[in-house]
Amino acid sequence: MARAHGELTAPAQLEAEENAPPLTPPRLWLVAVLILCALTAVSIFLWDARVVEWVHQVGLDKWAKKWVWLRKLRVIWPGHFLCTLLIAALVAIFHRTGLRSAWMLIVAGILSGANSIIKWTVGRPRPDWKTATPSFSVHPFKGGIPGLFSQENLGFPSGDVALAVSSAAALGYLIPRWRIAWWTMAIIVAFQRIAESSHHLSDVFAAAALGLMAFHCARVACRLSPDSIKVPSGPLSDLRRTVATLPASMESKPYLSLVIPCYNEAENVPTLLTRVEAALALTGKPFEVVIVDDGSTDSTPRLLHEAMKTKPWLRVIRMAKNGGQSAAFEAGFEAARGEIIATVDADLQNDPEEIPRLLPMLDQQNVDMITGWRKDRQDTPFRKWQSRQANRIRNWISQETVNDSASSLKLYRAHAIKGLRLFNGAHRFFPTLVKMRGYTVYETPVKHSARFAGTAKYGFRNRAFRAFIDLIGIRWMKERNLRYQATEVTHSEET
Repeated sequence: MARAHGELTAPAQLEAEENAPPLTPPRLWLVAVLILCALTAVSIFLWDARVVEWVHQVGLDKWAKKWVWLRKLRVIWPGHFLCTLLIAALVAIFHRTGLRSAWMLIVAGILSGANSIIKWTVGRPRPDWKTATPSFSVHPFKGGIPGLFSQENLGFPSGDVALAVSSAAALGYLIPRWRIAWWTMAIIVAFQRIAESSHHLSDVFAAAALGLMAFHCARVACRLSPDSIKVPSGPLSDLRRTVATLPASMESKPYLSLVIPCYNEAENVPTLLTRVEAALALTGKPFEVVIVDDGSTDSTPRLLHEAMKTKPWLRVIRMAKNGGQSAAFEAGFEAARGEIIATVDADLQNDPEEIPRLLPMLDQQNVDMITGWRKDRQDTPFRKWQSRQANRIRNWISQETVNDSASSLKLYRAHAIKGLRLFNGAHRFFPTLVKMRGYTVYETPVKHSARFAGTAKYGFRNRAFRAFIDLIGIRWMKERNLRYQATEVTHSEET
């Protein structure tokens, strides 16, 4: 078996990778909680009183109270539940896991609210350097049942810190690249609560332990556990994009490769394969069809597996988990072996019968890419309207003249698209990305049909905002794209 970019992987090594240890050890979070609990106990007896006195002596309490207005803004304060709701809304819109991750954040925030019950049960007052209240003074169930709903002077543990830590842990899991920023946010909340003399140091340690437990309970409840994620081990552990393919002889190399991303399209697969086979046979060229199963959870994998037994031109690439259309396209491009690479969607809105007509255009127009323009779209009025606006905005910001950049019906010369490293959402900008590599693009009207069966995977909610952010990135890439000419000097030339 072979990996993309020429890296070879033996079957035994692939099996070892599948059995690799989890990304996050299952009990690592429990160790962190136990350490925080130990620090809480030590702080109660050794550090709390000293920290309270030091905060007052250096004037941190007076300085911190000047910034109380920031905490009262609530929506931007990481220790307030309104801020958690705002973050959850942004995650639902922009993160690939969508609502499930948003629910995890909200559930973690709700569970961290257990600090109110603990405060009432323990009844520990807030720091008071004037009365020299012992740091370990407690009054269990203070105020009786009504006291559970009125906790003005109770401090153990800190509710703000518990919520900030649970949010930081959740965001650190969902967006690990910014993990330092999320935990810095939680540390700032903890520092503010101590500096304001609102909490003892032990209150913060206990709240951090509670926040971690809340996050991991929410993670399990929402089935977003990293404990089940498998990653490569050994020298290939830093690779994030791998495509394992079967070896192929030179004699079987096709002229045309059709790449089709496919996610939960069981209702379309049989018709798709029938139409694709009939359409590509009209080209008179050897062909292959590479269907990238993007982590389907319906009967799509079974249908594709059965079809492979009777269709020798069919190849199936199975993504380890749903990675989105851009990831599926990149995996398909890397696996494709043809001189020409074509793409369509699996929903049959792109007519595969158009491919024989478009194929000669690469030579007729002397270009490296043909991109389809769905001039007469068969969609709902709202979907057509939002597509028109999206293309106008896309062209305005990216300084392009493409009428339909997001159409999946495209043909490429293999050298124009292979090796292009994509980002999530890049499939909407293929004409621009190909041009940035120095290749030529020609746009032509193509047929567009109503969805044959199933439901659309993209809509305004999971497309508009993400696409706009990606568009800003594309504009930046165009502005910063390198442009130069260089030639090697020969011995006969004068310097």
